[in-house]
Amino acid sequence: MTNQREYWNNEFSKSNSTKPRYDLWLDKYADILEQSKETPVIDLGCGLGGDSLYLAERGYKVISCDLSEAALEKVKANIAVCQTVAINLLQGLPFEESSAKIIIADLCLHYFYWKDTVKIVNDIKRALIPGGYLLCRVNSTEDTNYGAGQGDRIEENYFDSGKIRKRFFSREQIEELFTGWNFKYLSEYQMDRYQYPKILWEIAVQR
Repeated sequence: MTNQREYWNNEFSKSNSTKPRYDLWLDKYADILEQSKETPVIDLGCGLGGDSLYLAERGYKVISCDLSEAALEKVKANIAVCQTVAINLLQGLPFEESSAKIIIADLCLHYFYWKDTVKIVNDIKRALIPGGYLLCRVNSTEDTNYGAGQGDRIEENYFDSGKIRKRFFSREQIEELFTGWNFKYLSEYQMDRYQYPKILWEIAVQR
């Protein structure tokens, strides 16, 4: 398996420098987002910055975070108002306890061993204020176009493709992962933003 930072730097270096595309999945959370007008929204695993751009265009302060320096350079070039921070989720979030009202983790929480995934989610919870929200999307076990059930099995629903490791979530695993959180939204659906249809889970949970 390729080193994750190396893999993502290579992937993001291939992309052009135009502004990122985004879909409108955050629209339904307008009331929740409004609570963070004065406090930056933390965008974990921001990639090229689709969600960061969505938020910036609507007047939100955003801290765009990613493992890939190449991705963050693109964000800086295309969304100058966003603060960028290089973060390895396995090393913990560099944010104080109870300092964030909203954290977004769009398609970035499904690359880890289960024990590490639990640790990351607990660290996100630590960084949120009581009553704060995590809005996230993760791979579904039905996401066969993007590797579900394919490659070398490492753990249940966690596979090594030879290039990258990916986890695919069932409803039961999501409910287990977010034990102790207050579920506000949970839905499995098809997203058509990529070359092939992608099946994912969308989750909104409150600390």
